[in-house]
Amino acid sequence: MKIVFFSSDEVSLPALEEFLKSGTEIAAVVTGPDRKAGRGMRLRPPAPKVFAREHAIEVLQPEKLKKNPELRERLASFKADVFVVVSYGRIIPPSIFNIPPRRTVNLHFSLLPALRGASPLRWAILKGMKRTGATVFLIDRGLDTGPILSQMEFHLREEENHGQAMERMARETAPFLVETVASWVEGKITPRPQRGKPSYAPKVEKSAAALSLKEDATVLERKIRAFNPDLKPWIPFRGGRLILLRARAVEGEGKPGEILEKTGEGPVVAAGRGALVLEEVQMPGKKPVSGASFMHGARLKEGDFLL
Repeated sequence: MKIVFFSSDEVSLPALEEFLKSGTEIAAVVTGPDRKAGRGMRLRPPAPKVFAREHAIEVLQPEKLKKNPELRERLASFKADVFVVVSYGRIIPPSIFNIPPRRTVNLHFSLLPALRGASPLRWAILKGMKRTGATVFLIDRGLDTGPILSQMEFHLREEENHGQAMERMARETAPFLVETVASWVEGKITPRPQRGKPSYAPKVEKSAAALSLKEDATVLERKIRAFNPDLKPWIPFRGGRLILLRARAVEGEGKPGEILEKTGEGPVVAAGRGALVLEEVQMPGKKPVSGASFMHGARLKEGDFLL
């Protein structure tokens, strides 16, 4: 089996490794351009590019996909059986997804038609879902609307943030993806249309990371899990920001931001409804600390407010 693999995210690395392990020929990896990142704003290659170079796989980094005859010609020249997409982040036009004889399949991290869009796992956490899943489907002109080849369930753990759940999901879905693609290429799968009412999971912007303690504690706990580690959710504190890394919703009553109790885990802070135990926090530019260490260092006491 020969594939061309599309991805711009490190979440795809377990799948790439699994394809190589299975003996699949990866003719090329198509990924995004190098981007400036870090304090020095140096150009950094996408993780799939680094992987491909380490395994002597050709890399393509097109700036545009539409109206790009050179790209289309190069992709066609590989004579791949199928194109595979995992977290590529760009809309692939019909002029490309129809090139291979078995078309183009996409791994989406939800049980479609639930949570179509850019951030399915993040929204699963925000919605308080106990389970979600992964879907391998054929790309068409719509947004995650194509016919389904296979699905698997994935159970969410209450202690995991988005990054931890995504890492685990990427590992667990890799063999499932490879097996599905192989079966599809061999003609063993009949695609089936998506059924049920769709829901959507649009990209969550960085502005959403500014949290308000006037919200329900359960909602805040979910946001803290869903936004970590990349969006760094925060609340105002002494003219700056306090980044919330781990927190747990508990019963409690007081004015939002009021410290109700000091515990060995950290301060219990009143929310709009209920309260939060701040278990791990971080000041910008500082190392993460336990809630108890933060409480001691900031000399907080019961009745104080996090403002």
